[in-house]
Amino acid sequence: MPVSDQSILDFIATQPGAGREQIRKGAASHVSETTIWRALRRLVDEGKLELSGRGRASGYTIAGSAVVRGYLQTSYNQRAPKNYNREFLDRYIPNTTFYLSEAEREALRAAGTPLGGPLPAGTYARRILERLLVDLAWASSRMEGNTYDILETEELVRFGKEASGKDRKETVMILNHKEAIEYIVENLRSIDITRQDICNIHALLADGLLIDSAMAGRLREIDVGIGYSSYKPLSDKYEIEEEFDIVITKAHEISDPFEQSLFLLVHIPYLQAFADINKRTSRIASNIMLLKADLAPMSFLTMNDREYIDALIGIYELNNVALLREIYVDAYLASAQNYKTLRAEVETPDKAAVVYREFIREAIRKCILEWKEFRPDEIRTMAEQQNLPDEDHDDVIAYARKQFDGLHAGNVIRYRLKPQDLESLKNRQTAEPAGGFVD
Repeated sequence: MPVSDQSILDFIATQPGAGREQIRKGAASHVSETTIWRALRRLVDEGKLELSGRGRASGYTIAGSAVVRGYLQTSYNQRAPKNYNREFLDRYIPNTTFYLSEAEREALRAAGTPLGGPLPAGTYARRILERLLVDLAWASSRMEGNTYDILETEELVRFGKEASGKDRKETVMILNHKEAIEYIVENLRSIDITRQDICNIHALLADGLLIDSAMAGRLREIDVGIGYSSYKPLSDKYEIEEEFDIVITKAHEISDPFEQSLFLLVHIPYLQAFADINKRTSRIASNIMLLKADLAPMSFLTMNDREYIDALIGIYELNNVALLREIYVDAYLASAQNYKTLRAEVETPDKAAVVYREFIREAIRKCILEWKEFRPDEIRTMAEQQNLPDEDHDDVIAYARKQFDGLHAGNVIRYRLKPQDLESLKNRQTAEPAGGFVD
C-alpha cells in the first residue's frame, strides 16, 4: 500500500522538525524505511518540505510561507497549545543547517556590498551611522507601536527635540535604540555575538522601560506569555540560561553574516530570554555581523509590521521560519539600496591630493595640452626638477594616472581645462587605441 503524501504533510504540520523514523511511525508505519525516505526526498525536491540538519539531527518542516499564513487563519484561542521545543534549536547545526538558501545569501551579499573598494574595519559603519540611527531607531520602535514619525524621530535623535503630545515611554524607546546602535558602531572592532554583548544591548534598550531596573541586561527569571499566540515559553530560569548559552554559541559559530542575522531574529524571540524587549534586542543584534562584515545594515524600514508578527507566531507555534525568511530577504534588499552609495566619498584623501595639488594639476594639463597622452617618465622628470622628495615620486605618478584615467567633459574644470581640450586626445586614441581616457 503506497504512502500518502498528504498523510506525511499532515503529520509534519503537527510535528515540525520530525525526523524520518518519527514520520514513518506517525504517518506511514506500514511502509519501509526506504519507501518513506524516497517520499520525503521527493517532497523536498518538489518544494513541499524543507530538510534541516544531517544524520540524526535532520528534521523536516512544511515548506513555504503559505503554510504559516494558512495556519494563522485559525484564531489563536482555537489553536493547540505549543510549548518551547528544544529540538528546534538542537537540530540547527551552524554552517550545515541554513535558514537562507545559498542563492538567497548570494543575492543578499550582492545587494549589501556598498559601492567602492575595501575600507578600514568599521569605517563604513561610522559613515552611515547618522542615517542608520534614525532609520533603525524609528523602524524598530514603530514595530513596537511607537507613534513617532520618522521626521520626529530624526529631530529627537539628532537634536534631542522631544515631539509634543507623545507618551514619554515612546521618547525613551527611541533614545534607547540610539544608544544601543551607537554602542555597536563605537565598539565594532571588539563586539561579537557573546552573552555579555547581547545582554549589554538589552540593557541599553531596556533602560527606564522595565518595572524592575534590575531586569535590564539580565536573563528572565519570571514567567511570560505571548499575546495572541498559543505558545508558552520556558519558565525555569536554569533552562532559559542553558538554552540562551546554546543560542549564543551556535550564533557565534555561524560564518555567513546574513544567516547569523536571521538566526538571531528567530531564536532570541523564540526563547524569550529576557523579561521583555526580546524582539528589539534581536533586531539590533542582527546587525552586528552585517556591520562588522562591511555590509549594509538591516534597517527594517520596509518590513511590514503585521507580517513580522505573523512570521514570529509561525516560529513560536510551528517552528517554521519560511515567512520570516521571506520578509527578511525582501526587507533587506530594499534596506540595502538606501546605504549602497554612501561610500562615494573617500575616507582619507591621498597625500598627493593635498600636498602636491598644484603639481598634479600642472602634470594633467601637460598630458592633455602638450603630450596628448599620459607620460609617467615626463612626470617623474617634472617631480625631480621641482625637488619633490624621491620617496613620493611613485605615489604622485600613480595618483596622476588615476586622475587622468577618470577625465571626462564634466570634471576637466578641476584642471582649468575645457571639454573641447579633450577632443584631440579622443581623436588620437580613436586612431591609436590605448587605455587611459574615460568619456
